[in-house]
Amino acid sequence: MIVLIISALAIACAFVYYWIQKPRRYFEKLDVDHDTGAPPFGSFLDGILQRENLFDTAERAYKMFDSGIVGIYNLGTIAWMVRSPELIRQITIKDFEHFTNRKKFFSDANDSLIGVSLFQLDDQRWKDMRTSLTPAFTGSKLRAMFVLMRDIAIETVEHLKNTNPKELNLKDFMTRYANDVIATTAFGFQINSNKNPENEFFKMGGIVTDIKISKFFFMTSFRKLAKLMGIDLLTKSQHNYYMKLVLGAMKHRKAHDIFRPDMINMMMELRGMGVQGEKEKKSTQNWTDIEIVSQCFLFFFAAFESVASALALIGQELIENPEVQDKLREEINDVSEQLNGEPLTYEALSSMKYAEAIVLETTRKWPTQVFIDRVCTKPIVLTDPVTGKKVPIEKGDNIQMMATGIQRDPKYFPDPMRFDPERFNEENKKKIDPCTYFPFGIGPRMCIGNRFAMLEIKSLMYHLFKEFKFEPHEKSVIPLKLNPKTTKAEPVGGFWVKLTHVD
Repeated sequence: MIVLIISALAIACAFVYYWIQKPRRYFEKLDVDHDTGAPPFGSFLDGILQRENLFDTAERAYKMFDSGIVGIYNLGTIAWMVRSPELIRQITIKDFEHFTNRKKFFSDANDSLIGVSLFQLDDQRWKDMRTSLTPAFTGSKLRAMFVLMRDIAIETVEHLKNTNPKELNLKDFMTRYANDVIATTAFGFQINSNKNPENEFFKMGGIVTDIKISKFFFMTSFRKLAKLMGIDLLTKSQHNYYMKLVLGAMKHRKAHDIFRPDMINMMMELRGMGVQGEKEKKSTQNWTDIEIVSQCFLFFFAAFESVASALALIGQELIENPEVQDKLREEINDVSEQLNGEPLTYEALSSMKYAEAIVLETTRKWPTQVFIDRVCTKPIVLTDPVTGKKVPIEKGDNIQMMATGIQRDPKYFPDPMRFDPERFNEENKKKIDPCTYFPFGIGPRMCIGNRFAMLEIKSLMYHLFKEFKFEPHEKSVIPLKLNPKTTKAEPVGGFWVKLTHVD
């Protein structure tokens, strides 16, 4: 019996050793730089164990090598970390047909809201959905949706003027604004999350976007097991909440011939349910209920956290760089004078180039995604522009292009930790290689809502800094040091500013 136990333990240890050494042997055979770290966590062990923020972990991994492409072991799979702008251009644009899809971070089941979203769809189904959704983000559609978000920005700032707080928890405040904008532009109803802080829509959003790192690791590393166990990003009740919300709104509008320039209306057009002269617009695709609801949910899921984080980080940088805030306010005052008391217009907001530069510089220093990924769909051989080595990429290989590292690399952005919006003025912006700056992605799978997000962020900036000045608070973390206990780019204790009225 003892012999059998010892033999079983020996076999188990040998198996584990083989499993741990397999990625290392794979990369050594190819003779490429690699870091397999500690399987199954790989190079991201410290971030997963919450010894440091994942943002910092990814940047540190980027700095370990000089090669253009590096082998890594990440969350249970062999992967490639790409550090070269030339290779990023090849992967995302030139040879896109070899890298059409994304890694399945969550369930890809046909009954999963995130699994059938544009973010996770593959191949032709992704192309069809992308084509169907693109008209929702044209200039004319954005102009119409801008009016909705402008009204929310005005309402949000009016709340501050009426309550006159001396301090502000930026992340909470910005999250409520992002929530209200998405509620009206994607789901078609109005919520004032400042006056009604416990509203169900806001509470539900906070729950579904607060992904615990343990759950994220389990779902991404053991997807088949998670699917077998019924573990998904959303619980059944959360899934049903969004299904009922969207399908109910569509049915109500159809019955009462209600039109609003928002995402719900776009989904109705895809189903041939257009109202008020929109009936002729219908997708040639047979989209299911869950595929329709999924796109509204993705719009919410992607914008809820990313927009709120970007706005909070903008606030942080403006208290650390008061001269930038002063220059922003000068631009706001100039636009306000030109409007001569009239409400902010789409054209006036688009003319605010310095405000836009602030957004671009913030998302350079603090990108919305740690990395962008692609999955190889057809084998290809890449040439490392740094070492000259040929690197065979097999079907199914995961590619990670490190935004955190590249956008803070002094080779591309001198003195990268200095906050300098002038990097993105009209003259300097032309000199930036787009493959060294991609906070919203790059190529055909670039975020479809990036222009929407820019309008949403700038709209609040205009109304907020027209009325208020941000200054450091005793609870402000300066310089910003990221909280290791979260995957988000935020400090321990949160973002805090002192709020004063503009003279």
